[in-house]
Parts: sequence; structure tokens; C-alpha cells
Amino acid sequence: MKKGLAFILIVFMMLSVAACGAESSGQEENETIGDSSQTVTEEETADTEPETSAEENGSNILIVYFSRWGNTEYPDDVDATTSASIVADENGRYGTTEYVANLIQQTVGGDIHLIETVTPYTEDFDELRDVNHSEMADGYLPALVESDLDISQYDTVFIGYPVWATEVPQAVLSFLNEYDFSGKTVIPFCTHDGYGAGGSYSTIREVSHAAESPDGLAIEAKDVPSAGDTVAAWLESIGITGESAGAENGETAITITIGNTVLDGVIYDTALAQEIKAYFPLTISMSGFGGREYYGGVDFYPADENLVGGGNTFHDGDITYCEAHHNMAIFYAQTDDPVLSVDVISIGRVTSDLSVFENLDSREEITFSLAE
Repeated sequence: MKKGLAFILIVFMMLSVAACGAESSGQEENETIGDSSQTVTEEETADTEPETSAEENGSNILIVYFSRWGNTEYPDDVDATTSASIVADENGRYGTTEYVANLIQQTVGGDIHLIETVTPYTEDFDELRDVNHSEMADGYLPALVESDLDISQYDTVFIGYPVWATEVPQAVLSFLNEYDFSGKTVIPFCTHDGYGAGGSYSTIREVSHAAESPDGLAIEAKDVPSAGDTVAAWLESIGITGESAGAENGETAITITIGNTVLDGVIYDTALAQEIKAYFPLTISMSGFGGREYYGGVDFYPADENLVGGGNTFHDGDITYCEAHHNMAIFYAQTDDPVLSVDVISIGRVTSDLSVFENLDSREEITFSLAE
């Protein structure tokens, strides 16, 4: 009987060979405001990342974003699925700007903060258009909900927003006027409905008085679900990557032990990564697959609210968690078929030479530990 159960378990694991994860999805309604060259992006988000402090996790990167969801009194029965731009999966719905913020966090770590106004915006789009135009014309800066955010802890601040009337929403200007960004690097990113960033980048630079403001990123809402590589390439182009962020930006150094070989790596400061880190040292029996990865099942189930972000592509060195197949994987080589059958959520990366994986046995006991 025991042998039979063991055989069934082996067959199940063989069926789970493709790397996996949860494709985070975002939802955002994009409608024109004013004439055809003016755009407003409405975001709808099921929930937001819990705020953490840089003091708690050692990060000096802050990712700030503004969205309608969290700033609008929608009725309880609002049907977000009728939105012109929706990215959704079994885990929930996410506004597109929030989704991009999560992609940034997965690559460089850091904390996430939602800009929230004291007075919510109307759910009626036509009224919102008028309110937005009025705020812009009058130079009105809406009051923000008080928070314990300490901007002095951060050296690099990403500012995300939907493009409204070819510009930054006034709530974002409220945030920029509320804090001192002198001496900091401020980096804009935005979502839009096809008209680009407009004049928003210049506005961010002017209002923030930042020491540095690298080129921003503008993603059309319909392209957000597949924007993982776009975000990663952008971050690399401006010199802010997982490697450059490093442990000094809140990543935790780890070791990956395979027999007598010890590799270096880091685990990120995302909620999921930190939850999994609590199980270290963690030994997983991992199988090689496709000349690109080693994967193996785990016996814990991360909290649902931590399963955000992810996608069906990977970067060499990625350490990932797969919700669909309930396993972890190490990806070491791109192949002719780099698109995965299910999604993965990156929780860290191997920083040592990855060629060691090319000569391993088909099955290895791999241990993840905190570096001493």
C-alpha cells in the first residue's frame, strides 16, 4: 500500500514539471478625458500591499503609487469585469499601476505606499473628468490621509500613477509637495490608454526637486499583464536592478547548498519571500527540467494575500514560488521555449555562476539557508 501511494506521488510530481506561479493581474479602466488627446486611467484594485517600514526590512527603496481604487467610493456590487482593461486571476483583481509597482518590487525590493486622498473621488466617470479638470485649472491639491511614512529612510523613490489629461493626477502633486525629496532619486512610472506619459515626467522632476530623476516608464494598460520583461529591461537601463539593489537595499543574503557545492544568493523583501524565509534552512528534493530549471514541492502554504505579482517568464538565476504546483524552482538558463505553462513569483535569485546546474544529477537535495 505504501509503495502504491509513493508511486502515485511520483507520478503527480512528474505532471507538475513546468515551472509555475500565480499570474498577478491588474485591473484598470481607461477612458478619454476631455478631447481625444487627454486620457484618464482608472485603476481598480482588490487590495494593496501592506505597508512596511524601511527600518523593519533595511530597504531604502520606496514605491509609491496613486489609483482610483482606494480613492473612490465604489458600490459594493461594482462589476469591475466590465472595465476596458482588466487583468484578473483566481487570486483577485489589481489596478494596472499597482501591478507595475509590484513588478518593480519583485525586481529591486523595497516598500509600497498607496497615495490616498481624504475626500474620495466620484465613481461617475463624467463627474471625475470635470473634477480633474477643475483641480488642474485651479491648481488644487487634495488633502491626503495621514500616514506614518518616513520619507527620510529612502534614497530612491518610484512614483506611479495613471495619466489623467496628459498629466500627473493632482493627488500625486499633493504627495510630492508634502515630503522633502532633495538629495533623493525620484523615478516616475505610469499607465495610460494609448497616449503615453504626456508632460508628467517633467512635472514629477520639477515638483519633486529631486537630485536625480532617471527616464520614466509608460505602459499602455492593455500591455500591463505581459510587462514583466519590459519593467525588468527598463530598470536595468536606468541602472537599478536586483543586482544593483543588493543586500544593502533590503535583500537578505542566502546560501544554496547542493552536495559539496555552496552558491550565493539573495532573498527579496517582498511579503511572500519573507514568509518563505521563515522556513530556512529549507531542504527541497528538486528535479531538473527542460535544461532550464530545478523544481521541487514544499510542505507549507503561503498566505493568499502574499501571492501577488508574478508571470510566465523568468530571468536566469530566479528563485521562484509556484502557487499552482505548490513548489519552488531555480531557473538557470533561457531556452528555445522560455514561456512557462503557468506563472511563477520571484522571491530571490542565485548570484553565483549558474553553470553548476548544467552538470547536476537529474534529482538533487538543495538547501536554502541564511548566509552566516
